[in-house]
Amino acid sequence: MIPPSARRHEDKWISGFQPIVEYLASAAICDSLDETLSPIQRADGVAYSAYLRAHAGPLVDLSLYVSAANWAATTRPAYSSLLTFPLTWTVPTLIRAEAIKRAEHLGLAELDTDFDPNGGLHLSAGRDALPETFRRHIPLMTKKTVHEEMTPEQATAIRLFGLTEDCLTVLDDLMKGGDEEHPRFFADAAVSSLDCLAFGYLALMQKPAVPRSFLKDWLEPKTPRLHKFVDSMLAAITARGDLPWVNPEPTSVARFGGRILDSILRHIPNLGEHYAAEMRHRAEHQKTGLDQRALMLIMGVVLTGLATGYGFQAYRAMQPFGASTQSWKPRRSRTRLSEFGQLGSMLSSAMGPFQPVPSGLDLGDRDQGGPSGMLVEVDSEVD
Repeated sequence: MIPPSARRHEDKWISGFQPIVEYLASAAICDSLDETLSPIQRADGVAYSAYLRAHAGPLVDLSLYVSAANWAATTRPAYSSLLTFPLTWTVPTLIRAEAIKRAEHLGLAELDTDFDPNGGLHLSAGRDALPETFRRHIPLMTKKTVHEEMTPEQATAIRLFGLTEDCLTVLDDLMKGGDEEHPRFFADAAVSSLDCLAFGYLALMQKPAVPRSFLKDWLEPKTPRLHKFVDSMLAAITARGDLPWVNPEPTSVARFGGRILDSILRHIPNLGEHYAAEMRHRAEHQKTGLDQRALMLIMGVVLTGLATGYGFQAYRAMQPFGASTQSWKPRRSRTRLSEFGQLGSMLSSAMGPFQPVPSGLDLGDRDQGGPSGMLVEVDSEVD
């Protein structure tokens, strides 16, 4: 849902818009779009591209990711149609979390009504702290105020439209090339790399069918030149026919399992951040295999897992807190039951020592000091 950030060609991965453009030209895959530009125009193109990434990029993040309504209705289903299960439950949430971080400095966290208030957002307590989809089905006990009746986009409309105006009015002023029906940034080039980058951002502001289309509602009436620019670029792309889509290669079981494990590790609190930083470090330095840094990380994860497992088993073996500990020990006069450990000692203590009387032994008489007793005939039949 953002302009291309990575491309693969002949087992080579290229990340970033400008590196992709330069690679396509150097590999003779297509002609350079900026070959007709002067050095001053190329320098302006670099500056304008940096402005787009710094200002237009966060606006796209606000519209498609931070806004809970747009995320649930449009962005999340788009990822679900592209990804396979169970990646549909792990990858989109990671992408959204990165987008929220990129747009956090704008101070419009109220657009995300489903986010945790402890995570840096400023949500109200009570009913408004629930996700928006749940609040619709909860009956109202009190009359809501005007502010409570507003959607998050309406409540932050002043700041939201202020940021949109600051970004898009500058882009509209910079677009001086072309004619009225086909505006471009530079008059010397039919299409430049800057036009492609701007089209990627502006098309995501205007074309997606989102329920809270605050960017589209501002762009079309306020900056008609940008609106015509998007339609002109889209018509030029579709005039050549559909893009040559290729069926993806079948994914092996090992690779599929690796992607699932990668997503799970990125979701683990604290560990996920270290894992993501390590993977980014290895990708930036083009490291493969296991080096000392990776071995230390793996050993730390293994030791942490072993310590956690041992602690869990030790906790399960503990007596309930507050309960008295009972210990069973065999008596000095050991019996055969004591051979079975604490259980045998417990049974031996409960039953008492068993000393069978030899048959035919004269027990004596009570008057003579012998043990007293009498024989009783018992009838076990019961009517």
